[in-house]
Amino acid sequence: MKFKEYLLKDIATITMGQSPKSQFYNEDGKGIEFLQGVRTFGEDFPYFDTYTTKYNRLAYKNSILFSVRAPVGRVNWATKNIAIGRGVASISVKNMVYDRYVYYYFKKMGSFYDKKATGTVFTSINKKELESLKIKVPASYDDQKRIADRLATLDRKIHLNQQLNDNLVA
Repeated sequence: MKFKEYLLKDIATITMGQSPKSQFYNEDGKGIEFLQGVRTFGEDFPYFDTYTTKYNRLAYKNSILFSVRAPVGRVNWATKNIAIGRGVASISVKNMVYDRYVYYYFKKMGSFYDKKATGTVFTSINKKELESLKIKVPASYDDQKRIADRLATLDRKIHLNQQLNDNLVA
């Protein structure tokens, strides 16, 4: 299988989060769901306990949510348009590359990026560093899709097995 190497900025649009003032936050469901960082990341999708009535940056539905503060490199999917704060970037993959492939690439490589992040108290990665991340992608879109879809099937089976195990313990 042949691979191509891209810089992330060449295959995706990256939006760095920016937090609104805390006076606009609430836990009452007023406004739009707000994601500040990985605290409410799930295995694949975040859950929300914070909302904001004013926001600066949006992650659009079906974009990849990428943690840019400790731990750097964790990923989730945006299932709807959400407001994003400083701890998260949104990655919208261009049509030339299968977005699910990029998601699984980062899911596997996340801890590697965390080790390369800089900072004394909090590790972090900035937009320039994120844009310059190199990603190896199968040259064939069909190969990208086949790999990512197989990984998604395995993830679903793992999730179902975890649910079964949780029911057995209860």
